[in-house]
Amino acid sequence: PYPAPPPPPPPPPGAGGGAAAPPQAPQAVLSALREANAALRARARQYDDDVAAVEAEVRSRDEYLAALSPLLQAASPAARSLPDARWVPASWLRSSLALLREAEVGPVPNGEIRCEHGKADPAKLGEMRLVSPAAWRRMVERFGGGPELDTAGCAVCVRAALRTRRTADRTAQLKEALGQALSSPPSEEEEAFLVPKAFRAKWAKWRNEGVADATGELRCKHGGWLVDGARCISAAAWSHTEALFPDSTPLPRESTSACAACSAERRSLLEGAKGNAALRAAQRQQLGRLLAEEELPAEVLSAGSPLYLLDAAWVQEWRRFLLAKARPQQPVPRDSPPSRVLVVSQTQTQLHPGPPSSAGLRCEAHGCVEVRPGHTHARWRPSRGASAAERAVSERLPPRRC
Repeated sequence: PYPAPPPPPPPPPGAGGGAAAPPQAPQAVLSALREANAALRARARQYDDDVAAVEAEVRSRDEYLAALSPLLQAASPAARSLPDARWVPASWLRSSLALLREAEVGPVPNGEIRCEHGKADPAKLGEMRLVSPAAWRRMVERFGGGPELDTAGCAVCVRAALRTRRTADRTAQLKEALGQALSSPPSEEEEAFLVPKAFRAKWAKWRNEGVADATGELRCKHGGWLVDGARCISAAAWSHTEALFPDSTPLPRESTSACAACSAERRSLLEGAKGNAALRAAQRQQLGRLLAEEELPAEVLSAGSPLYLLDAAWVQEWRRFLLAKARPQQPVPRDSPPSRVLVVSQTQTQLHPGPPSSAGLRCEAHGCVEVRPGHTHARWRPSRGASAAERAVSERLPPRRC
């Protein structure tokens, strides 16, 4: 409350009735002053209300903590043995004890610690705390929320977690045993099984990728086995391999034979490679100058013997054939995932282009021979320093168009 402005002073004694009135502030100033005073009084009242609300919240929180603290102390650690104790999230419990306003705390979010079966999730045991039934009721009365989760927990999740743990331990033991078994190759006398050559280096990666068949890379497109791309492991190593890769096919070293169709294809490729090698050797000897792009000697150019044009594209193909290193293609395993395809040489044997043809030297419209620079293989074409004989030959076959 603020006092009203004092009344104007009385007129001085002896002043007659005709004396001048005391000065007054303008009406606009008086109105602004009254509005400012009213706003200030309203803010003061709002401040008093806020203080009262905070004090009420503090009293309520103190009463809540005073009632809850004995319940929490009685519940810990004895709450673990109480059959009717209740679970709450640990982070929410800390917030409810530290924060002042209920809106900042929020309801009890027990859905965060509940499993898919509606029980307390054993996988989140470190994220929740036990409270007594009385403390639980006090929390729900003040903040709301739920659902209510007792100490029984979820037996289904516990059994699943135990199975997962046992499986992980068993897998770790099998991995260690397989690594030790692969370190010593089998002898010629003992029983052995076939696996891919890269199995020793990649079996751990395959296992992590979820591969179930360790012998898949050995199966060819005909349904047989690629024995040439295999290595032998001992029977002990194979027992661990079957446990880690349950879809693998046992391939005993003595009774597993290579695919007949793949063997025939490989023999055909080898025979073709040998034939091409003989053809290359013969043509390198007979046509060495054309392969090396040597200039025709002057006596050949000046002898007046016939000269022939060759298609430049055919010459390039022919040179690639003679210079290629032919390696037969290896069979590719059937149905192998892209990440597990066996890296083999797939260099195709360079095929002979066949006899030279003049089709590339003729125009498409009329079939006439059309000589253009770069269109034919004519290294004898004279340059600036050409001899008289070379110039004479070039005059006999000048560039012409259809």
